[in-house]
Amino acid sequence: MAVLQRLETSGCGCDAADMTSGLVPIDKALSIGLELTEPVKETEILPLVKSLGRVLAKTVLTQSMTPPFDNSGMDGYAIKATDLTGQGPWILPVVDRIAAGDNRVVDLASGFAARIFTGAPLPIGAGAVIMQERITHAEGKIAFSHHPNVGENIRRAGEDLPLGAEVLPKGYNIGVREVAATASAGVGNVSVYRKIRVALLMTGDEVVPAGQALEYGQIWDVNTPMMVAALSTACVDIVAIERVEDNLEEMTKALQRLSSQADMIITTGGVSVGEEDHAHGALHGAGGKIAVAGVAIKPGKPITIGQIGKTIYIGLPGNPVSAYVTWSIFGGPILAKLAGVDNPMEMRRYVVASQTLAHKTGRCEYRPATIIGHQDNGIEVVEVLPAMHSARLGPLTNADGLILIPGDTEAITKGGLLEFLPFNKT
Repeated sequence: MAVLQRLETSGCGCDAADMTSGLVPIDKALSIGLELTEPVKETEILPLVKSLGRVLAKTVLTQSMTPPFDNSGMDGYAIKATDLTGQGPWILPVVDRIAAGDNRVVDLASGFAARIFTGAPLPIGAGAVIMQERITHAEGKIAFSHHPNVGENIRRAGEDLPLGAEVLPKGYNIGVREVAATASAGVGNVSVYRKIRVALLMTGDEVVPAGQALEYGQIWDVNTPMMVAALSTACVDIVAIERVEDNLEEMTKALQRLSSQADMIITTGGVSVGEEDHAHGALHGAGGKIAVAGVAIKPGKPITIGQIGKTIYIGLPGNPVSAYVTWSIFGGPILAKLAGVDNPMEMRRYVVASQTLAHKTGRCEYRPATIIGHQDNGIEVVEVLPAMHSARLGPLTNADGLILIPGDTEAITKGGLLEFLPFNKT
C-alpha cells in the first residue's frame, strides 16, 4: 500500500522544539523545497521512440478508437451464431480465410464459416468466433458441438478506448509501458518538457579522483561519480561538473557563474558550520537565499536548500552516505517537480520490522533495510541494519531501501509498522 504521509498522525516526532534545536522537520523541509521550485515551461516535440524518461508536456489522446475495427480475439472460425439451430454438432463449409492486416471487406453469408486469425478484421455479419481448438476440420468443412454466445471471442471497435480518450496526462514521466500505451493510441510524436540543466560543484581539498594515487591526508572522490550516476536520467542535462577549493571567494564566483547556466546547482560538502565550510556564505555572496539550513534527520542534518535567482540550490553534506540519503529524500522530488512531473513526491509504503529496533530520541533516523519476506497479508517484512555511519557505503549496497524511525520513538517492536522508501535501482 502506498502512502504519502508519515504513519503517525501527530507527525514523525522530529518537530519537537527540544529535539531539533532550530532544525527543520523533514516534511516541512521538503515542502519548502517544492514550493520554491517552478517547473520548466519550455517544451519540444520528440519522436515517441526517443521519449523514454522524459516528462509529458501535453496530454496524450487516442487518435482513433481502440481497437479501430471489430476483430477476432482468437485464431478460429467466424460464424453467424444465429445460424445455429437445433442440437449440434453443426457442420459448416469454410468459404474464406482472413488474416491480420487483410484490408478486404468480407461479407459472410448465412450457413458458412470463415477461417480467421487473431487481430484480423471480422467479416460483416459474423457474430462469434469459435476457437480452433473446439472444431474438427475435414474436406473444407468444420464440425463443432459448442454453441458460442453472440460476441464470443470478438473485440469490438472502441471497446478499449474511444476516439479522443485520455491515455496519459500531462506531467507524466514516460516509461516503457507509457511508450507502449502511447503507440497503441496512434501517437507517433509527443510534446515533452525540455531537459533540466544541472551543474555539480564539488568541494573538499582532500578529495582526489578514484584511481589516482593517494597522498597522506587525501581520500578518493565518491560524491562526484555517485551524483553523476544519480543524475544520469533522460530528463537531465549535466551542464557542468566542477571542483572548487575550500575557499569562500572561489566558491562564490563559481556559484554566480553557474547560476546563469543551470536550473539547479548541487554542491557536496561545505554546508556545516565549520571554519572550512563556505557554502552558506558563498550562496549569500552570489546573491542567493537560504530556505532550509539543517533538517532534523540522521544522517544528513546539514542539508541545505536555497535559490540563486530562479536557480534551485541543493547543498548536500560531504559524507557520501549522508549525501545519498538526503538526495533521495529531498533532491529527487525537487528535481522531478523542476522537470515538470505533476506528482513529484516519492511513493512510500508500509513494511513490517523483523526485529526490535532501539533508537535514541531526537532526530528522525533513516536506516538501510532489506526485504526478506512477506506476511500472510502480503505486507513486506524487512531486516533493518544498524544505524548508518555517514562515511560507510557498504551497508547501502545490499539494501533495498530506507526505513524511517520517528524522532520521538525509543523503540520499534518486532512486527511493528515502518515507513519504507525503496531505492531507485537505476
